[in-house]
Amino acid sequence: MRPSRISALLTAVVLSVSMISCSDNNSDLPRIQRERNKDEEFRIGQSYAVDEEDIPDDIEIPDDEICDISNIEKEVQLLISHIDDKEDEAVIKEDIQNLLDMYDLIYDAHTDMEIVFYRNYTDKALESEYNKFYRAAFVAQDLIDYGFVYGYDSKYSDLFKDLVDEEDLNEHEGEYDLEAARLESEASFEERSEAISSYYDVTNDKDLTFKEKQLECADILLDLLTDYDTDSLYSQYDRDYTGDEILKLGKTVKSELIPVYNKLLDKYFDIPDWSAAFFNDDSSDPFEIIRSYAPRLSADIEKSANIICDEKLYTICNNAYAFSGAFTDDLPTKNRARIFIGNVGSENILGSAIHEFGHFHACLYDETPSYLFKNNMDIAEIQSQGLELLFLQFYDDIYGDGSDANKLSKVLDLLDSVICGFLLGEFEYTVVRDKDNMTPQEVVDLFDELFNSYNPYINISDIPHLFESPGYYISYATSSLAAFDIFEDLMKDPQKALEQYEKIAKTSFNSGEFTFKMALKECGFSDVLTKEYITALADELSDYADSF
Repeated sequence: MRPSRISALLTAVVLSVSMISCSDNNSDLPRIQRERNKDEEFRIGQSYAVDEEDIPDDIEIPDDEICDISNIEKEVQLLISHIDDKEDEAVIKEDIQNLLDMYDLIYDAHTDMEIVFYRNYTDKALESEYNKFYRAAFVAQDLIDYGFVYGYDSKYSDLFKDLVDEEDLNEHEGEYDLEAARLESEASFEERSEAISSYYDVTNDKDLTFKEKQLECADILLDLLTDYDTDSLYSQYDRDYTGDEILKLGKTVKSELIPVYNKLLDKYFDIPDWSAAFFNDDSSDPFEIIRSYAPRLSADIEKSANIICDEKLYTICNNAYAFSGAFTDDLPTKNRARIFIGNVGSENILGSAIHEFGHFHACLYDETPSYLFKNNMDIAEIQSQGLELLFLQFYDDIYGDGSDANKLSKVLDLLDSVICGFLLGEFEYTVVRDKDNMTPQEVVDLFDELFNSYNPYINISDIPHLFESPGYYISYATSSLAAFDIFEDLMKDPQKALEQYEKIAKTSFNSGEFTFKMALKECGFSDVLTKEYITALADELSDYADSF
């Protein structure tokens, strides 16, 4: 079962909340947890209060006529007929554009329905309605794949060479039955849905003991990973680094960055006035706060802030019915995007808004048709994390006496993404490599061995990323390493840091034009996937801790 563009999109939606944040949604544990005073520990990051009222939107349930997949099927069949009839190239080009436009419309509708569902996440009727749009996007993509591969194998090959990739060719080449392709896609959708449902059934089963849940999840993971090998685990995300590289660098991450993390954490605990760090009377709309500071960054960022506020392209929900998490999703027909933030906690609302606004800002400069989205999250997360770091220079204004605690909290948060990402990356790669000789208990033991020395409160059952999109989470670690390159410049030359961010923000993460390392080089970043860079980063962060 190959990952689809739409499933990659949905993974990005879910994973906008970090791994530890996901576990927080399922427990009472604070985000950063050690064997220290839990009352003090819980306060980490609780630094910004907003009005508990929702910030609503005007989105309504889209017309489900768009979910009628027969319309796409007819257009694909028309393309095939024109190819068989050897029509003029102009006719074929028009057919191609029609299909790309239709997929953009489905994508738009999916985004709108997604927001409607996620703000009412417990509504089973809405869940069923949302699944129609998810299924339509999934199957539509596969049918268009089929038509474009058919065109690539014809005399019109040049018209399709930029529309298909090796994955498409492997999936559809030699197939000449459109109806069979549709049935196969629908079956694949059901198979995918069933696999994900198995994981959630286990995690929500209150009759299972903790140990039983971990073993059941490990068994599901082993079954899921039968479709992967050490190459496909990373190649599916257009990466230009390997699992072996991550495994090797993980040793340096553990030896160099974990001690620095604990040093920064100690500095956080040393701050005398805890109340200033997490109590704040400001109840403003977080996106209006972003708009107020955007002009101090750049005219382009100011323009994006005006667009999101003036056009009200965000939804904030703080109620028992909404999804707990945050994401940004494209509206390709409008060259816009929408942001959803739900139940992240008043202490996290501004940070979540800044992070998602980074994605929103980048989306405005990416005109890739949605059918061609590659979703290179290694690049995309720099675009959000980098903006979070740029906002550190405004923390004194925003948080007043609580600014030092919040600066440390933000750096800790990003460093935690690096460490957890590499630990999980090592876990996934090892399981994929050795899966044929591993039992569920050995999978659980491996996970515990890796995480117990850093954060023993994380368990396999807490991490939906492993089951929804294997190999994905390492993107948070690699992008965080790159974002720290902006941080280094921010401490010495804020203007240079801004210029570096503006370059990466306007680098397409959807087009497939750039891989991670290519994008870093093009935008003037360091080569972050080296032992030397990580060691230097540890020294820099140690010095930063000493500055408090």
